[in-house]
Amino acid sequence: MKKLLAATALLLSGTVGASAADMAVKARSPAPMAAVYNWTGFYIGGNIGYGWGQNTDPFVSFVDPGGAVGFGGYFAAGGNMFPNLRPDGVIGGGQIGYNWQINQFVLGAVADFQGSSIGSSVTAVAGPPIVGVTSFQTLSERLDFLGTVRGKAGVAFNNVMLYGTGGYAYGRVKSSMTFDVGAPAFFTGTSTEWRSGWAAGVGGEYGIGPWSFGVEYLHYDLGRSSVTALPAPPGGAFPGASLTATQRTAGDIVRATFNYRFGAGAVVAKY
Repeated sequence: MKKLLAATALLLSGTVGASAADMAVKARSPAPMAAVYNWTGFYIGGNIGYGWGQNTDPFVSFVDPGGAVGFGGYFAAGGNMFPNLRPDGVIGGGQIGYNWQINQFVLGAVADFQGSSIGSSVTAVAGPPIVGVTSFQTLSERLDFLGTVRGKAGVAFNNVMLYGTGGYAYGRVKSSMTFDVGAPAFFTGTSTEWRSGWAAGVGGEYGIGPWSFGVEYLHYDLGRSSVTALPAPPGGAFPGASLTATQRTAGDIVRATFNYRFGAGAVVAKY
């Protein structure tokens, strides 16, 4: 009987110990879940990329009092060879903005300003056989600066965000034009214009703490710029005569971006 009681007591003590250990394990706090990224906050950053313009589609008009220069007949014979440009170049600058995350959706606004080398200059040679006069015709266009103010709407997948964007765009465009058949019929001119229009595109960002790195595509359209060529020297053999070219200023940009977001709460841990 004593041996039976001792064995029973040993068995019970082991069962109670196991139950207590099991309860201790169950009483532990659960491990924290994976951190959830939060895109809310002000940010500032930079960008660098490549831009290429669409066809400038030049339209050339002229003023020729009394037909002294003969633009009408020369162009009618096929002498208008002013080139259609396809500008390209490097573009880069900075941006500042704000994101507001609501569940998985991210809304925001951003303003940016970039310096640009997107441009082109081409000289064409025209020599209509019926006229027998050779001319050298040059057009150039360069986007010096580009800025935008845009809204953003995206979807966040933790620390990855995909978004669309669109809004107002503005920029400074420089153009030049020459028409040269030798003295005295030499016309030249330059212009600098601030143009405005729109920009839209898509992008994606990857967040690491307060930093994010991304790729963005933008299309911009600033309408048409113009440049007028006058006789050189001014008031020469053909006073009052002129040539004017209007050109489209539009293109596409692909660029890398980086941003630093201010304020606490860049990463929120859930438990």
